[in-house]
Amino acid sequence: MIKLSEDADAKEIKDLALAIHYLVNKLPVAMRSKKKPGVRVEKGKIVDENYEGYVLKLAIKTGKTIKATPIAGPYKGVPVIVVPIVKDGEVLGSIGVVDITAGIFEEILAISRRPELAKFLPEEAFPR
Repeated sequence: MIKLSEDADAKEIKDLALAIHYLVNKLPVAMRSKKKPGVRVEKGKIVDENYEGYVLKLAIKTGKTIKATPIAGPYKGVPVIVVPIVKDGEVLGSIGVVDITAGIFEEILAISRRPELAKFLPEEAFPR
């Protein structure tokens, strides 16, 4: 069982980061806890076990989802989507996906909201 806390280190979160990496079809993933650096996952492997991540830190600080394009670091110039990991109102860490599709997810969501596709989507994905 994976137990995430604000003190979790890279070894404690790497399995969850890898699982999410595979879930999003191997898009690059970065994850950290509130108090300790985390991991970067690319091409099915952990490539960094001491990753700070400015946008990851910002999501932890604000407690909000952030869509940004970093100006430095390994993902400089590529859009990222980072979400805080929250339990009982407390931010424990954050996880982000590097959007190598450069925003195509947003376009896919817009397309999926077409009325003729509603019958294929769960009710919460297609509010009326």
